[in-house]
Amino acid sequence: FKEHLAIQIRMSPAELSEFRERKHVVILANHPDRQDPFIVAQLAKFANEDLNVIVAREVFDWDWGWRGWLLQSLGCYSVSRGRADFRSIASTAKIIKEGQHKLVVFPEGEITSDEEVVHEVQKAIFHIMLDVQKELSEKSIEDSVIVIPMAIKFSLETDLSSSVESVLKKIEGEMGIAGAEQSIDVFARINLIIQTYLQTVINAYDLQWSKKSNLEGLAELAAVEILQKIAAQYALSYDVAAPPCEQLYKIRNGLGERIESDSVALRQEFHCGGVPKPCLRSDLERVERLLILHRSLEQPKSEMQACRNLDFIESELFGKITPKGRQKAYVNFGASIEVSDYLELYKESKEGAIDKLTSLYKKRMQ
Repeated sequence: FKEHLAIQIRMSPAELSEFRERKHVVILANHPDRQDPFIVAQLAKFANEDLNVIVAREVFDWDWGWRGWLLQSLGCYSVSRGRADFRSIASTAKIIKEGQHKLVVFPEGEITSDEEVVHEVQKAIFHIMLDVQKELSEKSIEDSVIVIPMAIKFSLETDLSSSVESVLKKIEGEMGIAGAEQSIDVFARINLIIQTYLQTVINAYDLQWSKKSNLEGLAELAAVEILQKIAAQYALSYDVAAPPCEQLYKIRNGLGERIESDSVALRQEFHCGGVPKPCLRSDLERVERLLILHRSLEQPKSEMQACRNLDFIESELFGKITPKGRQKAYVNFGASIEVSDYLELYKESKEGAIDKLTSLYKKRMQ
């Protein structure tokens, strides 16, 4: 209601019946949007079942920790990305094995802003499912662990200009961009806002401005340079050849309790939603958002992309996100995959079975 979001779950009565009857179920969904958690809540309501969900560990600390309390009370548990989180692995295996609740996982691990292509997926969940299947088989339990692919796609149901005009004016006023609405269209106004914001970030952190880079390149460059500043200040290694997301996880994990130390920004006037003061935690939240912005800007221009980019700017400037028109999420399910079909191969070659299962999942999703 607050988000002005309608959700259409496309599941036939036969599919719903199978969904309810099966026990050891893992629902693997794509992760295009910040609103994906609402899909999980609606699915639980639609199927009249409690679900368990894996959530990134740092989210549990947002809003002075009350969000973590709320998420745990709703059946969520955390995973520390970028390292072997043995407690989370054990919880995941236990949930799948016991089969009391179905498990929802976003294996892409990050918001992709892409509803057309399945991005690189984390293979750990496939490894855990095959391990559980092996254990069930050894106990002569005939039930198979099943994977249900869940594809999410969003659309803006109202006119883009009327949906975002009020927030555009609010942001332009905050950033000192006057009169833009009189000369350029919505997409150009958003690009000007993003360029102005990135310039502010570059100045605040004393980063290198590259006139050769486009907006998506600048967003990634800013994220990388902030990470490198943190790594240098706290004597943490930084692998320039590794993807920035992996370095983000590595640095976050490496900081430990030092994550509450002072921000590396020279100017610390930004508020980062969910973090009460500028600190390394807020720097890393900003890096994560910049990388999401980078992925969004890489996508073809669309109305949903425009809304997501404004979501990012709003969260950075004001610490909260307002609705943008009326949006709708369409949720489709692919044919289920029996993990037991890959057990014999898994006994011969773990990597081979994981690769085949991962490949089939991505094919079904696509």
